Amino acid sequence: MCTQTKAAALMANLPPADIDPSGVFKYVLVRVHSREEGDDSEVDVVRGYGWAEYHADIYDKVSEELEKSGDLDCECIGGGRIKHDPQAKKIHVYGYSMGFGRANHAVSTEKLKARYPDYEQLCSGQPPNCKLLRLQQMNLVILKTSAS
Repeated sequence: MCTQTKAAALMANLPPADIDPSGVFKYVLVRVHSREEGDDSEVDVVRGYGWAEYHADIYDKVSEELEKSGDLDCECIGGGRIKHDPQAKKIHVYGYSMGFGRANHAVSTEKLKARYPDYEQLCSGQPPNCKLLRLQQMNLVILKTSAS
């Protein structure tokens, strides 16, 4: 009989993304994994908030909250910025963290897409040379713009 570990159950209930409802702000991509021996389960989550002066402020708060049970461990695997425009239903993911380096924006964009499935466009990269990702009839279309 296969049983799920406590850590795996906790990770299964984590939202893939939690960001401010609008604005431009810093974000971190956090890898959450089990502390249990023999359990190599892990999940990446996006967290972004306007109150943070530094990317580390977000990571410190998120890791403290997630690690308090003793079942999970966190690692920041990068950061960047998010521009969230809920009226236009657009999210731009770009930039980097001086302390943690550039997050894998493609992974971050996928996590945001899971949280905001009705958004027409998610952008990964730094404007104006960004890759526009658009969900079209459940198929991902990638368009690359070029600087002229």
